[in-house]
Parts: sequence; C-alpha cells; structure tokens
Amino acid sequence: MELLAHVKKIYFNKDNLSDADMQISRKMSVFEGCTARSILTLTSGAFLVGFAKFLGASNQISGIISAIPVLAGIIMAFSPIVFEKMENRKFITCLFCFIGRLLLGMMIIIPFIKSSQVFQLSLLIAVFFIANLLIAFTLPASQTWILDITPEKIRGVYFGRRESIVLGAVTIITLVMGQVLDRYEKHGEMLTGFIILYIFVICAAIANFILFTNIKEPYNKLAKNRVSFKYIFTIPLKNNVYMIVVLLMALWNIGFQLAARFTSVYMVSHLKLGYSLITIMTVLASITSVLSVRWWGRLADKKSWLYLIKLMVVIQIICFFIWFFINRNTLFLLPIAHILSGAAISGINISINNIQYTFSPKENKTIYMGFSSAVNGIFGFCGTLAGAYFIKNTDTLGYNAAGFTIENMQMIFLTAGVLLMGCLIVIRMLKKFEEYATVQT
Repeated sequence: MELLAHVKKIYFNKDNLSDADMQISRKMSVFEGCTARSILTLTSGAFLVGFAKFLGASNQISGIISAIPVLAGIIMAFSPIVFEKMENRKFITCLFCFIGRLLLGMMIIIPFIKSSQVFQLSLLIAVFFIANLLIAFTLPASQTWILDITPEKIRGVYFGRRESIVLGAVTIITLVMGQVLDRYEKHGEMLTGFIILYIFVICAAIANFILFTNIKEPYNKLAKNRVSFKYIFTIPLKNNVYMIVVLLMALWNIGFQLAARFTSVYMVSHLKLGYSLITIMTVLASITSVLSVRWWGRLADKKSWLYLIKLMVVIQIICFFIWFFINRNTLFLLPIAHILSGAAISGINISINNIQYTFSPKENKTIYMGFSSAVNGIFGFCGTLAGAYFIKNTDTLGYNAAGFTIENMQMIFLTAGVLLMGCLIVIRMLKKFEEYATVQT
C-alpha cells in the first residue's frame, strides 16, 4: 500500500505546483536533457551508420535506417488522441521514454546473435523503429510538460541556457566516444568500441528515467472537445491556405531528407573519416545552431517568418551544392558545409513551427500541427527512400572532369539542392496570404 501511495504521489499529481517545485523541476530538466540528447546523438548520425555498416549494411540501407526517426515521427499526429484524455501524462511519458531509450542501448546484443546478416539488420531496423516510435509518441506531452513548468516571461532565457548546457555536455560525451571508437577501430576491435558506447547509452537511459521521474508534472485539465481520429485528417484538408503550408513542408522534407541522411554515410564510407573528426564537424554545426538561432528570431521579428524561411532554404541549397564539391581533395569545405547546415537548420526549425502555427486557424491548432507532423514524416521518409533507391541503382556511376571526381552520392546532394528551389516558389505563393495569417494569430 505504501508503494502504491508513493507511485501515485510521484506520477499522478492532483495539486497545483508551487514556484519552488517548478524551479527545482526546471533545474532537473536541464540534466534530463543532457542524458536524453546524449542518447540521441550516440544512436544516430555517424555512430548509427558505423554500427549498421559493422553489421554489414550497404550505403543505401544505412541511409534508410538513419531516417527511421523521421518516419516514427508520424505517430506524433495521433498522440493527442490519447494524451488529451489523460489528466496525468507523466507515468506513460516516463515509461515509454525509458523503454525506448533502453531499447536503443540494447541494440548492442544484435552482433552476438548467431544468425544471418539479413536477420541481424532486420532486427536492428525493427528495434530502432520501435524505440523511436515510443519516444516520438511521448514528445508532444513531454514538450508541453516542460513548457507548463516554465513561465512565459523566462522561457527565452531558460531554454537558451538549457540548450547551452545540454550542448556542452553532449559535445564532451560525443568527442570522448568518438575517440573511443577510433582507438578500437585502429586495433581491429570495433565491436569492443561499440560495446562501450552502448553500455554508456544503457546507463544514460537509467539516469534519464530517474531524472525524468523527479520532474514534477502540473495537473492537466481535460479538454472540453475531445480529439478524434477523423478530425485529424478532415479539418486540415478543407483549409486551402493551410494546404499550401503543407505543400511547403512536403517539398522541404523531400528535398532535405533526400540527401541529409546520406551526409554521415558519405563521410564514413566514401571519405573514410574518423569518428573524432565527424564528431567535431557535428559539434561545429550544433554550436552554429545555438549561436545563430537568436539572430534568426530577431530577423523574423523585424521582417517576417516567410522571409526567414526563404533565407534558410537558400542557405541550405548552397550547403548541398558545397557537399557536391566535397571529396578527399576538398575536405577544407567540410567545416563550411557544417556551419551553413547548422545555421540553416536552426532557422528552419523555428520558422517552420511558427509558420504552421500562424497559418492555422485559432481553433484546433493542435490538430493542424499534428497533421503537419504526419506529412513531414511521410514525405521525409519517402525522400530518404528515393535517395537510397538512387544510390543502389547508380553504384557504379562516376565522372571525372578536369581531375574532379563525381560519384553517385554527390549527385544526390546536387539533386536535393535543385529540388529545394521548389520551396522558394511555394513561399512566394504564401506571401499572398500573409494578411490571412495575421488574422489567425
């Protein structure tokens, strides 16, 4: 009985939180963010591609696996159906996040299963997909939870400081793990390096669960109008203006995901870069994101969100064109590509969210945002599949012009840049409805 009472007190709060409770919870959230982001970084990008290729995955399969989190994000459109019916969301959120992150760490068991290469890769895909599905399902609830314990007047300062601390911690951890993998790879003991990495992920998952559990959740009042499965799709489809926004999201995700998931594959497989250097490049992009996002916010306030997203799309197009020219002889372009990518993504993230919010009607904004999440996931994953199909069928493709070698992955980067130009046309279409967006907000 005492155990049940303790569990009820932790996970099923019915009282309003004091200022002190929320302050402590916000501090706890910073450390929770460090563990969560570390797990995300160590089980994605070059680390994930390296593990998949260790199991025998081809370049196209590695790219598809790295895009699984995008596909899993579709479930975010449906999670409000469940969470809007719950007064307390903490228990499900903590449990699903823990199981998902623990599964990511348990992927290290796969190499020890004596079976065919196909079975091992199939198991990797299945476990990775289920893990990301569980984590993505809780994302809307966890984001709302943290926002609820952070007063609006301090959100900018708090989340800026939180992001800086999280980035600093993740930078140190990823650099260390990159060194570990490089050291064991040189000695021909790659499996040992991955064992150390995934054991750390398991420990981080346990620590994350403890920290997450100690963040107090405010009592959630149930919505008067229940969200239904039918309305998630029918309401946005009837709004012609919002469907232009959806078209913009679809074009962006197809173009971006066509190539973005293969940058890590390209660095590992074609450029043969060490994990330490790849990690440094990733950190460089992250630092650029954190430093530039405030400037982009001010620019959007001065101009508009459509102006900002147009600028970010142009920067990303330039970034992909730079990737087209990167080979073993032009590695000096790598930092430039990562800096531009980091700057573009930070601006894209805030502008996409605000444009979706701005162009959706006052009523049912959650449904519109959820619909966009589903579209982003579907078209983003289709973009990656298209990239994988291209790589598979052009494996022997190669050109040499004036001593400059062009391979199939470089063609993917060039194609992605050209496709993203379509976003600029749609943005021009949306400009005609800016007055409509002003009315909605």
